[in-house]
Amino acid sequence: MNEIKTIETPQRRGACAADEPWRRQLFAQLRGLQPELLVACPELLEQQWQLQQRVFASEYPDACTELVLLGGRPVGILVWHEGKTIIRLLEIGLEQRYRGRGLGEQVLSELIRHADQQGKVLALAVMRHNPALRLYKRLGFSLQNDSDESVQVQMRREPMRSA
Repeated sequence: MNEIKTIETPQRRGACAADEPWRRQLFAQLRGLQPELLVACPELLEQQWQLQQRVFASEYPDACTELVLLGGRPVGILVWHEGKTIIRLLEIGLEQRYRGRGLGEQVLSELIRHADQQGKVLALAVMRHNPALRLYKRLGFSLQNDSDESVQVQMRREPMRSA
């Protein structure tokens, strides 16, 4: 008999320094870096991690970095920056075993509701080959640059006004 698992609603909390080892592991997983490669060349992960941290710190110094939790355990990350007229989604990702269950959509829907309540555009950049592109389109994001030469596409979602 197949048992249907119900997925609890994900929670979020701000990331802290103690979360960094887990965040680094997720960072590697989200980028497809194989564990054996990281053992052979740990500098690769460190360089990419440091680059991302510097970019976020310089371009979005007050970005919000949150862990996505299930049962109090971190399973994903959400990094976003709220400006005067736009909220920029900088990173969203889940551990491999939690993908495809609707958790990412739940987390993203919460951010969409926040953007709508604030009357702000929600923007993001995504790699053209990322399967999440379909989810973003379904949730109302539109492509801003659709050149065949671009590896990454910019997307935005205009705020919905409640009646």
